[in-house]
Amino acid sequence: MLNKQIKNRLGFLLLLPLFILLSGCEFKDIDKDVFVAMIAIDQSDEADKPYKITLKLYEPSSSFKDAPQPTYSYLTQAGETLSEAIRLMEAYSDKELQFGHTKLIVIGEDLVQADKSKEILDFLLRRPDIQMIAWIAVGRPSAEKIIKMVPQGETSAYPELFNYFDHTGTESQYIVTTYLFNFRRDMKAWGIDPVLPIIRINEKDSHFEIDKSLIVRDSMEPHEFDPLNTSLYTMLTKGTDRADLAINEDDEYFIARIDRLKTKHSVTIKGGNKIELDIKIKLYGYISESKKNLDSKDLPFYNKLLKAESEEKFTKFFTDMKELGFDPLGFGLDYRSRTLHNRRMSKEEWEEAYRNAKINLSVTPQLKSTGSIQ
Repeated sequence: MLNKQIKNRLGFLLLLPLFILLSGCEFKDIDKDVFVAMIAIDQSDEADKPYKITLKLYEPSSSFKDAPQPTYSYLTQAGETLSEAIRLMEAYSDKELQFGHTKLIVIGEDLVQADKSKEILDFLLRRPDIQMIAWIAVGRPSAEKIIKMVPQGETSAYPELFNYFDHTGTESQYIVTTYLFNFRRDMKAWGIDPVLPIIRINEKDSHFEIDKSLIVRDSMEPHEFDPLNTSLYTMLTKGTDRADLAINEDDEYFIARIDRLKTKHSVTIKGGNKIELDIKIKLYGYISESKKNLDSKDLPFYNKLLKAESEEKFTKFFTDMKELGFDPLGFGLDYRSRTLHNRRMSKEEWEEAYRNAKINLSVTPQLKSTGSIQ
């Protein structure tokens, strides 16, 4: 029994130095932190400080009754670099800036047009406290104005701008949702180009308008998608359960409501660095609007009209993209995945082949009804 007690005491003495070396965890009260909801990055008017960052901060409240209306505070600072602007803002705030809850990053259109997207992306990726699942968008006329506007009817619990991108609020074929990790992947890989939504404010400054987008590539001038091309892009890449196509041919006018879409695209390699772009699209839906009575027995005829109209629109979309040199669907990635590295064209050869590629596009529509009329 005595030997056992001696052994226990010796064991405790051996462990005692280890306990001394252990350090306690640092604790900071939550009221010493302030959470960043959105980040706006703009071009500054100061020549020696080209970057301007604006942070939208949540204002803490004890309950919803105390603050039924949304309350935010803002920090704005220019800097020679993005990191410098953040460091200066930390000196102006009595609380620790927490970026872990940041859900939206808005870049001013001037910076995107000035080909600064790669520099901004580098800053965002290196900070470990910015989530890769944050949304990224372009602000017009400036990112600061976008995040500072508080629309009518917004609640303090959730900024209205988030509802456009989280797929729990509005769902529109005109809204492109781009995550930070998507933007990073598409910017760094050749063979696909990222598309960012453009956020605007309406003329009455009462709500946002998000029906256009911008396709970007390093060392190239960005190209703007109008609402039609934005909707075609979202249909082709994101899939859709809510999309409308207007048909206006042969004195017939109706709206086809697309509730399901399937698309396949690939590259066919020909000899002599020649390629063909193969796109197959299947549309499923019904007729949601018409200027005259429609008969269900004429569905084959309406499908024929939908096929002709949609093939014309999609073909023009792809023709414009390859002539401009942009690849939003990733035909280049498809080519690289199907070709051994020692047999691939160089990047310059691929871009030339892509611009001269033949487009083989076919649409198979399947309208199931002329709608329900009571």
